[in-house]
Amino acid sequence: MQIVITGKNIKLTDSIREYVESKIGRINRYFDHVLEVDVNLSVQRSKSKEERCIVEVTLWANGVSIRGEESHSDLYAAVDLVAEKLEKQMKKYKERIKTKSRKKGSEIVEISHPAEAKDHIIEIDDEFNEPKIIKTRGFAMKPMFIEEAAEQLSILEQDFFAFRNAQTNEVNVIYRRADGNFGLIEPTFN
Repeated sequence: MQIVITGKNIKLTDSIREYVESKIGRINRYFDHVLEVDVNLSVQRSKSKEERCIVEVTLWANGVSIRGEESHSDLYAAVDLVAEKLEKQMKKYKERIKTKSRKKGSEIVEISHPAEAKDHIIEIDDEFNEPKIIKTRGFAMKPMFIEEAAEQLSILEQDFFAFRNAQTNEVNVIYRRADGNFGLIEPTFN
């Protein structure tokens, strides 16, 4: 597992690196194939001169990316919080995988009369079936041309990028297609 640590407005000392690597390294317990973990540490100063340490972690494992972000006045506490958050997310993901594999092997019971169905009712836990909106993020959407948005998408290495089209002044989404090209979603109003 490769852990890439970057910092903004912070000096990355050996002790900080070691602490982050030890906390984030525990994630390997949940997945054997964690390919890469990106850790971004930053310090922001507010108007009240109070420092806020922000830790953002994105990891790629088993074809899935998991992201966590936490902030605290103490950097080490923020690292602890984000590590805890990632562990919860990974446990939930692993449980979801187990639940799906159990459902695949479910037995099929033939019922000839509705009265027999009472003996075979299975309660389904909706917690794992319905995805929930965990976090809402806002971002500044400056007008840009489609070519600029494609460049941004390439830089960000994301699957999609929302932007305000400078030509139409409408919100568009550019996305990466499976063939490596880009697709563009434009709103139409009827």
